Amino acid sequence: MLMKSQSNRLAVSYVDIIGEELKRVDEHIKTTLSSKQKVLEAALKELLEAGGKRLRPALVLLSGKFGKYDRKKLIPLAAAVEILHMATLVHDDIIDESKIRRGRPTVQSRWGKDVAVFTGDFLFAKTFLLLAHNTTFENMRGLSKVVKAICEGEIAQYQSRYDKHVTVRQYLKRIGRKTALLFALSCYIGAHESECPSKVVRCLREFGFNFGMAFQITDDLLDFTGDPAKTGKPVGSDFVQGVYTLPLIYAINSSYRDEVIKILDKESYVPEDVERVIELVHASGGIEYSRNMARSYLKRASTFIDGLAPIPAKAALENLLDGLTERSY
Repeated sequence: MLMKSQSNRLAVSYVDIIGEELKRVDEHIKTTLSSKQKVLEAALKELLEAGGKRLRPALVLLSGKFGKYDRKKLIPLAAAVEILHMATLVHDDIIDESKIRRGRPTVQSRWGKDVAVFTGDFLFAKTFLLLAHNTTFENMRGLSKVVKAICEGEIAQYQSRYDKHVTVRQYLKRIGRKTALLFALSCYIGAHESECPSKVVRCLREFGFNFGMAFQITDDLLDFTGDPAKTGKPVGSDFVQGVYTLPLIYAINSSYRDEVIKILDKESYVPEDVERVIELVHASGGIEYSRNMARSYLKRASTFIDGLAPIPAKAALENLLDGLTERSY
């Protein structure tokens, strides 16, 4: 794999460095999301029990390690970033009418779209309330811009559903807004609030953006290569719902275009159709093309942290890059 060959890196997991703080982030999230409304409380409880890797709060905390690290200041901010991410997932599942997320029923499939909308709105409100008490007006403005961009990315994805003319450039712009900007913001907040030098803040922000791009491309690859038992959703679920991602976009523009289009033009798919599209994506080279694109973003991310201080947090960031090349869920 690309990242493994670059240097003799220490296999340092972010959990090794900030595991205790991440537990406190989870506790802060649970406390923040308590509600007297029984239905909302039940929906939030199920959402929290679904878990997650907590990558975004981890990036807040790891970035803070390059400056004047203050866990009391950063834990609420890390919690706010994760709550914002949860809000976008709830609304994303409504738009996509997703029934499963992380192997569990989504809020909208379990409680209905009305409750899901209220839950997402509640999470957004809690995000801004948490930030208002723990960060600067400048960071509030930055987060507002990111939320705006995420919404625009979601709208762009919705508008491009079933569009067989969507380009690679349009796809990259979409995932940049939908995913990568929040990773960039996570790194920025952690570094900025820890009073890192401006050059370090910029490098960490760029690291986060490029890591986020690679993360989303890898996530989209799993729609064609993942194990449903691990990913928590059926293979092919994205393109069945009309969301055409990089591997399929490549196949549509390959010599296999006619056969791919013929299947995609059907009003409904049988399992054999889904299997055949996946076969064609593999045959076209769409999987390898997408992997190479992800690797290019990982390489770019690596260059932005090469010059940072050789502290354990840097080794953990490098380990995140290495781990993403082998991600299977």
